[in-house]
Amino acid sequence: MKKSWFSGEYVIVSGASSGIGKAVCLILVKKYGAKVIGLGRDEEKMLRLQEELGEDRDKFCYRLFDVGERENWLAFRDWLKEEGISPVLVVNNAGAFPTFCRAENTDVAVYEKLLKTNYLSCVYSVEALLPLIKRPKKGLGGIVNVSSSAALCSVVGAAPYSATKAAIKAFTETLAMENKGKHYIGIIYPGTTATDLFRRDGNTEDSILQKVATKPDKMAKKIVRALRRRRRRSVLGADAKAMALLAKVAPVKGLGLIAWVMKISRSKVFTNVFERERKN
Repeated sequence: MKKSWFSGEYVIVSGASSGIGKAVCLILVKKYGAKVIGLGRDEEKMLRLQEELGEDRDKFCYRLFDVGERENWLAFRDWLKEEGISPVLVVNNAGAFPTFCRAENTDVAVYEKLLKTNYLSCVYSVEALLPLIKRPKKGLGGIVNVSSSAALCSVVGAAPYSATKAAIKAFTETLAMENKGKHYIGIIYPGTTATDLFRRDGNTEDSILQKVATKPDKMAKKIVRALRRRRRRSVLGADAKAMALLAKVAPVKGLGLIAWVMKISRSKVFTNVFERERKN
């Protein structure tokens, strides 16, 4: 088992029941011996995660609640205090991604739901947990928010998602400046990852997303590496790095180029985005 600044310490991971969050939990526990508290809503998935941990299952526990509700975070804070638990690290990984759709055709309820799940959950987490962060033996403890490459380069058909991930970017950057020397505040921008999104694509074999997507286990390894090194900003995945560079050097035409690539891919996940153009 490898050693890191969070080995033997409490680490909190939201969105822990599946995808990247689950893979991060497995690595933190099995490879680094961290004591992980997973946050999610699906108890069946949490129990399966415990089973996968095998003899290390005693280093993992979970709490079930909707991270998009402030009162749940406050109740979780109170539980931590009652249990005498002071985490050295909180990883806000929970998030949702809706079906691709044109911005004006997306129901307002979707915007509101993603605002709470993707963005405000990070705000609630910081409010409730930052005061409880414990300083490890070496360096600083802190909070890391998982954003997306869509925060660096907005994605056509994903207005509510891109907007909330961009909000995380601005919030975390400000938080980091305000807490310099006090807490480790980091942000991670993962590229496309092969999670539940692909179950909505009726043509996954030929999907442009499938071709550039990183497997959850591989992305989790990259994320944990960034955590171990206390990286304050990490753009992970070849597509994420390409999108970030393109948006920087060609902020207008670059976005259009990505939209064009998505359109010509003719993946079924983009049907609601380019349907009007195809009809015309």
